Amino acid sequence: MSNLNAIKDLIVLINSAIKDEPNNLITWWGIIKSWYDKQVDEIRDILENSRIWLENYQNKLIEETGAAKLKIKFTNVFGYFIELPLSAKDSVPDYFVHKQTLVNAIRFITPELKDFEQKLIEWEGKLAQREYEIYEEVRKDILSKFSEVKTLSEKIAKLDMMASLSQNAYDNNYCKPEVTKKTDLEILSGRHPIVEQIENDFISNDLSLDKKKHIHIITGPNMWGKSTFLRQNALIILMSHIWSYVPARSAKIPLTDKIFSRVWASDNLFLGQSTFMVEMQEMANILHNYTQKSFIIIDEIWRGTSTYDWMSIAWSILETLHNKNSVKTLFATHYHELVDESQKLKHVDNYSVAVWENDDWIVFLRKVIKWAIKKSYGLEVAKLSWIPKEVISWAKQMLQKLEAQEVWGGQLNLWSLVNPIEKVEVKIVEKIVEKQWWKDGELEQELSGIDVDNLTPLEALNVLNKLKNKI
Repeated sequence: MSNLNAIKDLIVLINSAIKDEPNNLITWWGIIKSWYDKQVDEIRDILENSRIWLENYQNKLIEETGAAKLKIKFTNVFGYFIELPLSAKDSVPDYFVHKQTLVNAIRFITPELKDFEQKLIEWEGKLAQREYEIYEEVRKDILSKFSEVKTLSEKIAKLDMMASLSQNAYDNNYCKPEVTKKTDLEILSGRHPIVEQIENDFISNDLSLDKKKHIHIITGPNMWGKSTFLRQNALIILMSHIWSYVPARSAKIPLTDKIFSRVWASDNLFLGQSTFMVEMQEMANILHNYTQKSFIIIDEIWRGTSTYDWMSIAWSILETLHNKNSVKTLFATHYHELVDESQKLKHVDNYSVAVWENDDWIVFLRKVIKWAIKKSYGLEVAKLSWIPKEVISWAKQMLQKLEAQEVWGGQLNLWSLVNPIEKVEVKIVEKIVEKQWWKDGELEQELSGIDVDNLTPLEALNVLNKLKNKI
């Protein structure tokens, strides 16, 4: 209670002494309230009366000169001066001292006005000095009760945090997480606390990681949920560790010592670091510092390097996270080779963002399901971003050509190059088969006449069966 009384005294002191909107410069006047200090009030009265003196003096000079347009003005350069139009210069008294001539006006000073200015500056200095002294006294009183202020501030900050978290949990239908010493992580109907405020139809998703399956590879198209899914789970874990309810239907969260994210990177040209270097430094930090109790989200590792480099590094990182410490990891990728090869790793599961499609439409459902998508839908996403139609058309043709190259078997395949000797043998066999297939040009003619863009799935199967029979 004594702490609170001390704070109350300080509040009364500050409210009584300091203006609500004080001058930004504490060494200048305009800080202390009126009626707080007698000397300050007296000096302010003098300064207020100075304005009256100036008005009276200006009226007196107008009467003496007969110049109705005579004005007493002030600038930071010249101080106070008398300004007359050039047409009135002949009516100037002898005691006017010339100061400056302008295009349409002439300026003067008088001994009386100069004396007034000097006294005014002195009084303003006295006011600034006195206000600064009072400000220092108030500051000393506050510092004398620093421990009380600090203690109460910490309590208020904690109350404010808990009240804010509670109100947010109530308003947004959060659940109380169960934070345990066990290793399993289970989040049902998890949501992103920020994105759901923007998206009225936000789609919730589940996450389950345990010792048997502690790594999930997430595939799916851009802009339709992967990054949100990764980040929302990291946020839910973080929120549960600061005594907050979480955006989910239920959540069992293991005690987590660190949360690592490799989610975005840009270059740092000032330090001579490329985007790829920044990415690798982030990954290096993760690999050197994670533990079995950590949680890792990786949203692509690919910027600024070749396909084969990326897949080699990504696969090596994936194996390291799989074999060492059983760290819980969400790994988003567009490279489907990782999906195929990950089947060799017993603690990895493949998930994807669900997609519904038919001949005419494609819908990204934003629901994470236990399935691997072998297509990135890059062209579809490009269409949605208003890439010109001719660019999309050319890209589609190029994609068809690449996928038609049987050397690669569809999407470019890193793992087909694991054994160079086997690869050479395969190419030789392909050359022999190629000569046998196309010796009369019949199949080539058949393929050239197929309008791929207008084929239905059933027609495509019939064409494929027909070509197979001919071979």
